[in-house]
Amino acid sequence: MKTASGVAFALLFIGLANSHAASPFKKVSGDELLHTPSSVLFPPKVSVFTRGDTDVFRSNPRDVSVRYFLDAFILCDVSVYAVGIYGNDLNEEFQIQQNAIRQLSKNVKLLSKESRRMTRSGHVVNGVHATYELQRDLFGTRNRKCGSEIFVFRDGPWFVAYRFSYPRERLDIAHQHVAAFVEQWHWRER
Repeated sequence: MKTASGVAFALLFIGLANSHAASPFKKVSGDELLHTPSSVLFPPKVSVFTRGDTDVFRSNPRDVSVRYFLDAFILCDVSVYAVGIYGNDLNEEFQIQQNAIRQLSKNVKLLSKESRRMTRSGHVVNGVHATYELQRDLFGTRNRKCGSEIFVFRDGPWFVAYRFSYPRERLDIAHQHVAAFVEQWHWRER
């Protein structure tokens, strides 16, 4: 009986150790989360946004999503995932993201689309930015009229995508907060 209990405990311990070891996140100084496969760093705060839940994609456990929010005002989901898992280049990936927005939301209207360039860790990162009007559930309100923005960047073998949603009636102040988030978050380890 002791042997069976010992074996069961050992298997449980090994299973827990393997599930913990398989996590793509590692806590680093200052309560930051490091996505170890990509070296993308998720601080506890970006501008006035607070980090919330994390999620690991079932389709590829190296790929993740981290939620940031500004009170019950702006919701931001940041995803980091390998190039080629979904889209093979920036344009293809943007189309996949745009299709996902249309599937998850109602009355989607594309307002603008533009190329974006940022410098991160000393190198230029190319991306695409789009703004939308749509309806979605947001902070407990069903089918709320929202503004939404998506940014998709390619950083070497990784895509970094942000999706922001906010009440349409607070569009002007939301644009300021979104711009601050995008400007202030430098996702590479220093």
